[in-house]
Amino acid sequence: MRKMMKTRLRLVCIDIFVLSLALGLGVCGSAAADFSRDMCLECHGPFDKLARTVPSYVAPSGEKITPHYYVPHTSKEAKAIPECSNCHQSHPTPPTAADIIAMGKPGVDWCYTTCHHENDFTPCKKCHNK
Repeated sequence: MRKMMKTRLRLVCIDIFVLSLALGLGVCGSAAADFSRDMCLECHGPFDKLARTVPSYVAPSGEKITPHYYVPHTSKEAKAIPECSNCHQSHPTPPTAADIIAMGKPGVDWCYTTCHHENDFTPCKKCHNK
């Protein structure tokens, strides 16, 4: 059953790729300006699922976190989903192994420069009593 689901998913990805070429859209992320979070979430989403993943990203601070959060964190609105390009590089669809290696590891610098000015993931309310 699981193998059949993976095969179906692979076929859907290929269909999206072929359709995007037929429509003249090229591949996702051929340049940084060519991709948006909506394009990313078509394959990698939904965002709620990303936000619920088990913490496995090790930040430069050493903390093991799930970096996919709404910003502000109290919101669940679509407009509060950060752009994927804040942390990730784009890739062609479907990516090859070489594309994945070339992308490198995503970073959390955007989180640090936007909100987490102490370069860790201490909740804001712990330091900023509001």
